[in-house]
Amino acid sequence: MVQQRNKAYTYRWIVFGVLLLTYFFVFFHRLSPAVVKVNLEQAFGMTAMQYSNLTAVYFYPYAIMQIPSGILADTLGARKTGVIGCLTMAIGSILFGLAPSFSMLMLGRMLVGLGASVIFLSILKVQSVWFSENEFGTLTGMTTFAGNFGGAVAQGPLAFMVGLLTWRMSFIAIGVFSAVLAVAIFVLVRNKPEDKGFEPIVVHRTETQEAKVGIWSTSKEMIVCKYMWPIIIINFLGMGVSFTITAWALPYLTDVYGLSVGQAGTIMFFYPLGAAVGCIVTGAVTDKIKMRKIPSILMSVGVVICLGLIAFVNNGKPPLPLLTVCLILLSIFLTYSVLFYSISKEINHPKFSGIATSVPNVAVFAGAAVLPLVFGGVISKYQPILGNQGAYQKMFLGFFVVAVICTILTFFLFETNCRNRYYAMRDGTYQKKVFSLK
Repeated sequence: MVQQRNKAYTYRWIVFGVLLLTYFFVFFHRLSPAVVKVNLEQAFGMTAMQYSNLTAVYFYPYAIMQIPSGILADTLGARKTGVIGCLTMAIGSILFGLAPSFSMLMLGRMLVGLGASVIFLSILKVQSVWFSENEFGTLTGMTTFAGNFGGAVAQGPLAFMVGLLTWRMSFIAIGVFSAVLAVAIFVLVRNKPEDKGFEPIVVHRTETQEAKVGIWSTSKEMIVCKYMWPIIIINFLGMGVSFTITAWALPYLTDVYGLSVGQAGTIMFFYPLGAAVGCIVTGAVTDKIKMRKIPSILMSVGVVICLGLIAFVNNGKPPLPLLTVCLILLSIFLTYSVLFYSISKEINHPKFSGIATSVPNVAVFAGAAVLPLVFGGVISKYQPILGNQGAYQKMFLGFFVVAVICTILTFFLFETNCRNRYYAMRDGTYQKKVFSLK
């Protein structure tokens, strides 16, 4: 029995590792258009608004698919869901590289977003059944670390790859590797320890007096829960700003500071890298101190300060060293959103962790689809009137206002102290310990 359990504890890292590598390439796909913006403008004559549409179209299917992705993770399982997702990403990336027109470019990008939409929640589902509850925050941090590191690689190194292979061949190569990952998931990933003949690692409490719960009743219960709405609104606004930054920071550096794409890419390499480090540290620290709410508040205040410095110092053009520091700190502070997946899982039915984590994810990618378009429209409107610097300052002022709203909402988060509180909340027996370090 002990030997079998040891094998299960070893094999779970293989399952997790394969999916982690897949999520690395989800972010690689997600942030890659910023690197080839100039190439796409030359090839297709794109305007600023068309570029915003191209970055946003990735997030339309991503946002729409989050609830279905949670259902797929809970029913079909992470293995089949991950295989289908990777194959769809592969087709989309290859189509993007071969696209003869802007409309085909958009279709390829949409398919990449559709395939990528199922990966994150599949990983969270695997975490909930292959690992213990007190590891969830740390593992979610590791997952987002892998994703953001993929985003870092999509900045400087991808620019080098494009210079070596051309942008078309680079996206075809990325598509081929995505197909290879689909094969690896099919061969190595299993939905739960029992599928490999192991004993269950996580055993949830069962309620003998409880009526049988279903997916739709549970989903409705999550939506009407008042503690879910601060999470949903913050994820929509705050993470929408985060994705807008990843889409527009590199053009901001080239347009306002006159940097080359390579120089701007070098600076932006540290943005997702900072986010990667922030995610893993945030998840691990909050698991250790058994607190979610206070870290969220403090990090949200940090976001407000950084955006305020960028927006107000020198009329939206702070000294480059200060800007670089603010961007890196922003990338770290914005990772407080990683805590919301844990909170959502911890206040909802433990059986449906896939759906529980899908609800905040819907808000993330709805914001990622809408806010880049809004702020892209701001830049397009004000560039002819105020020039590049004035237009980008307007964008950062908007970011600042959104960050203030999100900070206010963090005070309404529910402190779970890093344990599932669904039954205790339902019975009215859970006493929140917001300041407890035990």
